[in-house]
Amino acid sequence: MNRIVLSATDLHVTFPSLRGRSEVRAVDGVDLEVRDGEILALVGASGSGKTTLSRALLGLERPTSGEVTALGKRLPTGGAELRRYRRRVQLVMQDPAGALNPKHSVYESVAEGIRLHRLVAEHNARGEDVTEVDLVARALSNAGLRPPEQFFLSYPHELSGGQRQRVLIAGALAVEPETIIADEPVASLDASLRGEILGLFLRLREQMRLSVMVVTHDLGLAWNIADRVAVMQSGRLVEVGTTEEVLLNPQHPYTRELLAALPSGQHRTGHEPAMKESEG
Repeated sequence: MNRIVLSATDLHVTFPSLRGRSEVRAVDGVDLEVRDGEILALVGASGSGKTTLSRALLGLERPTSGEVTALGKRLPTGGAELRRYRRRVQLVMQDPAGALNPKHSVYESVAEGIRLHRLVAEHNARGEDVTEVDLVARALSNAGLRPPEQFFLSYPHELSGGQRQRVLIAGALAVEPETIIADEPVASLDASLRGEILGLFLRLREQMRLSVMVVTHDLGLAWNIADRVAVMQSGRLVEVGTTEEVLLNPQHPYTRELLAALPSGQHRTGHEPAMKESEG
């Protein structure tokens, strides 16, 4: 059995109600595991709690109760330990136009994490003769931007939507994480680029043994990329299982409702033929 790289145990996140009547249970007693080298799709409609859960797993939202662990160690609450944790568990946001600083070149955007975590010194201490340029180029290449040097001096407005998304992914890869949480990673892309980015995540899982949690409202996306699916409704996980178990034989009415909203047969078509690598 694959080791557990990230987990939530009886996790609760509550917020005060805007009207002051009662608290809002955004995450309500969630138990969830992300395993080594797997792609897990966390699926739910808007307001289901999936974004709050992913923020809690990243250490961006403090749980009301319960715990988050990474490789058996409890999530730190602050300081240098939390910074080290966030190196191991990286976020890829859904909107590269908003996430990338328009005044920073591609090189600066990717180099930021390398500098923060002092990775050049870490590599050199292990006897590896690398420079910051080497690490930036490696991250861009792994994200499918090749030759990487061609993109160093580019700015976000000069790139296509697919290229901007790859820069975000490169920024996460640059700090050499064990797990990536990708929040609606293809929501801002047109259909011609969706398969390319999903294919990139599949390749990263195979070649780098990355664990990936994809947060999405789209069960069709889950079918095309995930090993397992966790379905979230009103702060709770209502169904968790392999992709085939959940999407071909759903047990919960909410899962069946989400499936019914898909175009006919979409979740039965297998991997999209568009999943090929390009510089999109």
